[in-house]
Amino acid sequence: SRRTEVIVVEDIYTIEVPFRGTYRLQRLRFGRGSPRLVVVGGLHGNELNSVYALNLLASALRAQAPSGTVDLIPMANAFGIEEGRKLGPFDDQDLNHTFPGDPDGTAMQRVAHALFQASCGDVCVDLHSGSILVDEMPQVRLSAKGDELDLARAMGLPLVWRRQPRTGETAQLVDCWRAAGCQAFRVTGGRGATLDKAVGATIALGLRRLMGSMGMTRPPAPCPVLAEVTDEQVVVLRCGTGGFFVPEVSVGDHVTSGHLLGRVVAPVGGATLEEVRAPSTGIVVTSRLYPMVHAQELLLRLVVL
Repeated sequence: SRRTEVIVVEDIYTIEVPFRGTYRLQRLRFGRGSPRLVVVGGLHGNELNSVYALNLLASALRAQAPSGTVDLIPMANAFGIEEGRKLGPFDDQDLNHTFPGDPDGTAMQRVAHALFQASCGDVCVDLHSGSILVDEMPQVRLSAKGDELDLARAMGLPLVWRRQPRTGETAQLVDCWRAAGCQAFRVTGGRGATLDKAVGATIALGLRRLMGSMGMTRPPAPCPVLAEVTDEQVVVLRCGTGGFFVPEVSVGDHVTSGHLLGRVVAPVGGATLEEVRAPSTGIVVTSRLYPMVHAQELLLRLVVL
């Protein structure tokens, strides 16, 4: 195979920060020409699996030059990653809810504008982890109304979830990419504020399969999707009362109707306050890891089979 080095390590945008140094929004570019794949990680500073996955992908691209252009932006919220904070450190704004940005706006709006302008490719992927409270099965989340399904399937991740738009949600990066005519979707896996090397490797391998499906590189072996679902097939289980959640299952477990998924117990004394059981046969795709819960907080998601 052909070997290549990064053609460009480029500062897309910089901000001079007093007493701290320079914030740099950096892009790694491999190859040239069409098609163009853009992958962004680190929009949320406490989601680290994306950074690891893109570093693995960069290593693979150094060994095999793509036919076309691959742009990687591993640390969109670089200062947030340094501090382990989800939000932007400049003004506590969520970068992913700031698009398409404003070149004359707040610091994060200016970063969002520069990132959006530099990242509209033929295919665009936004990488995330779960929140710091939950573990997520590696998955592709895409619009139920889009035409990205074949691309999502090509990644070979365990779950492909076609979602309807959420009422009241502000525009996120994937929405703005799609409005600009790009094929775009989101990939999520693992837990925030931690590094899960296996999840990062799974996502990186999925991105290599995606490049293979686009004719950019020699593809790895295909991997069948475990479940392809719509919103109607995803059951969200929330706690009826606050307490200390003790799970009995993990992400990826297959369960049958009535299976004990976990208990909410009293934080002091451990008396059972609530049992959480599977309403039907399915697969656990999201699991609460941080045990302290309040009423109606997310405990688990099941994909119904």
